[in-house]
Amino acid sequence: MRRTLCLLFCLLLAFGGALGAQEPALRETFQEAKALWATQGDRDGATARFEQVQAALQPQVQTLSPEGIRMLCETYNWLAVLDDRNPARKARVAGHLDAILDLDPEFEIDRNLSNTRLQMAFDGIRNQKLARITLTLQPEGGVLTVDGKARPAGSVPRFLQPGLRTLAYAKPGYETVAQEVELALKVPKPLAFELRRTSSTVTIHTIPSGVEVLLDGKPVGTTQGMASGADRPLAEKVGVPVEQMSEGFVVAGLTEGRHLLELRAPCHRPRRLELDASFSIPFADHVLEPAKLELSQGTLTVRSTVPGELLLDGKLMGTVPVQDLAVCAGPHQLQVRYPAGGFTQAIEVPEGQAVVVAARPKPRMAVLGPVDEAAFTGRDRFLQLLGSLDSRLTQVAVLPPQAGETPEQAEARLKAAGGAELLLQVHPVRAATAHEIELVVSTLQGEQERFRVKPLEQDPFGDLVARMNQVPREVRPHLGMVLLDVPGQAGPWVLSVDPEAQAAGVEPRKPIVEVGGQPVASVAEFQARLQQGGDVVEFRQAAGGPVKALPLRQAPLELPVASAAFCYPLVLADLRLRLKGAAGEEAGRLRLWQALALMHFRRYDKALEVLREARAGAARGVSQGTYDYYAGLCLQRLGQTYGPEATQAYRQALQFPHATLFGPEGPRVAPLAQRALDDLNP
Repeated sequence: MRRTLCLLFCLLLAFGGALGAQEPALRETFQEAKALWATQGDRDGATARFEQVQAALQPQVQTLSPEGIRMLCETYNWLAVLDDRNPARKARVAGHLDAILDLDPEFEIDRNLSNTRLQMAFDGIRNQKLARITLTLQPEGGVLTVDGKARPAGSVPRFLQPGLRTLAYAKPGYETVAQEVELALKVPKPLAFELRRTSSTVTIHTIPSGVEVLLDGKPVGTTQGMASGADRPLAEKVGVPVEQMSEGFVVAGLTEGRHLLELRAPCHRPRRLELDASFSIPFADHVLEPAKLELSQGTLTVRSTVPGELLLDGKLMGTVPVQDLAVCAGPHQLQVRYPAGGFTQAIEVPEGQAVVVAARPKPRMAVLGPVDEAAFTGRDRFLQLLGSLDSRLTQVAVLPPQAGETPEQAEARLKAAGGAELLLQVHPVRAATAHEIELVVSTLQGEQERFRVKPLEQDPFGDLVARMNQVPREVRPHLGMVLLDVPGQAGPWVLSVDPEAQAAGVEPRKPIVEVGGQPVASVAEFQARLQQGGDVVEFRQAAGGPVKALPLRQAPLELPVASAAFCYPLVLADLRLRLKGAAGEEAGRLRLWQALALMHFRRYDKALEVLREARAGAARGVSQGTYDYYAGLCLQRLGQTYGPEATQAYRQALQFPHATLFGPEGPRVAPLAQRALDDLNP
């Protein structure tokens, strides 16, 4: 008895290694069942646990993996052994053995575990329900299918269900052979498959795995998996660990002549392998040297003053800002998701090069129209054009309307969730003779502009698109000089200079005749030369005179408050987003622009709130004196009640005699502030 239990315990260990990764609880029950019998002789306890495993696996038999099928067959084997020793359960033994053969006709019960009586019973049941076959396969290594179902690689069946069966044998480079045979019980059937060679094959391993393979321009599959230890010598040939190499991929169908293999993988350079006629004459199987594909990458830097999520081709890549992120060479769709606003841009990353993108939140515009379903001439075409706005607008992201949602519901949702910065409402309006459409662009705070368009005109959205794509110029090149075109002068006249220009020897009341060694005739031509860039600009004030040099600066400009070139709700929404990540001088300049945009809408109270937070370090050009002057103007527009506060703001502006409006060469603030004081205090 003790010897038997020791033997069973050894079998327990052997079986345990074959179970693989099953459900942990079920595997534990299976192990407990064997242990109860093998180490303790507890037949009832073991039986109960094996029955638990059987009850859990049998209902899933159609979807079980080969490993699961093996576990269930072993369970029935153990149940047959245990029930054979129990007179009350002996009648169940045949059912257990029969169940094994239904699961896997090739399964062999354990001859050390099962006594001679069980072995004979098992063989008898198999002879009564299965036909025996003897297969000869030439060449070896192909795939055998039985009734259309492929057998595992290297598996040669010995038993099949009786009746009419269709067997087929195939191997790359050979003609497939199929046979239809009638199988009978107790009549062994010899079957032979000898395949005729029709083409050559090549087997290739790739580094990395997952490489698309093309033969003569046609895709034939993708390399997969990881090479085995037997392929280690091949990996050593190209100096890579075998773990980095794919399984062997067989390319079949190499007929006589030359052929071209192409290997493609994302983020790698493609490879071309030319196969000469020796690969197909005579037909044979060839193994190529492993093909290593070189990485094809560049780097991506995304600059942003506002944190956000970076997505590349819809895949989350981390957060911005990000420096020198390695990305695959080629085209990509870049997106940054911000807490408010959004950013998208199509980019092309050249191999081995760096791409730098300056990202910032841009307003999202939700389309809320048409408000009603009234029919009008050209409705279908108009709605089609409305739906294509996203492809035409560069400064906003267009959010289409949600199905089944009224404009009122959409507006309430967006305002509550902060899901957009702009709204576009579409109102059909009946004119005297034809329908017109009113487009209303508004911020969530209520600033709006209205556009009347005709649905039948060639491009009803042309003006809106042009305005929304137009970006106001924020700065321009400046050298610290005020220039003027004077008739009769050879070039732009230097009207005045700041201290830096004066220190460099620039003389007021003299023309500039050369810039960068080239003649210059007007202020416009001079400004065009500055736009060409460079850190330092060299110029002359007299022919043959000394060369003077000044560092090129970028002087701030004002936002025009009454221009037909811009969509002011968009400008205002954009400024509100940009202010969230701004600081210092930039924040002061953006606040001035925000105030000017609010003044465009005559919201002087809101503009004043913004201006009171604006600060500038500079005292020349568009600077602190400019901010104070516009604060006084807003207070004055609010009525006589604010007269004393307006007076104080204008007096503050007088403290900056070099401050200007509009730009570095605009009118001085101080005289304008003094005139306003005179009007307030006659």
